[in-house]
Amino acid sequence: MHLLPWPAYSPYVSPIEHVWDLVGRHHARDPRPAASKDELLLRIHAIWNSLPLTDIQNLFDSMPRRIAALIAVRDGYTKY
Repeated sequence: MHLLPWPAYSPYVSPIEHVWDLVGRHHARDPRPAASKDELLLRIHAIWNSLPLTDIQNLFDSMPRRIAALIAVRDGYTKY
């Protein structure tokens, strides 16, 4: 495995940041406010477990393109 010298904190190359974005988008579709912290956590857990594996796989499959785009712009702005 070849490791790239890229900062671990870079959200552009962190698939988990994009998974959380998917969770947030799904959560935003529910107009009901959570009655408690526990209810909010239950909703987030349910959303997390219901994410299609194809969405997760698409994120992983996009990583070479994301990294290439970042290299091309020297860590500047990309569409990701």
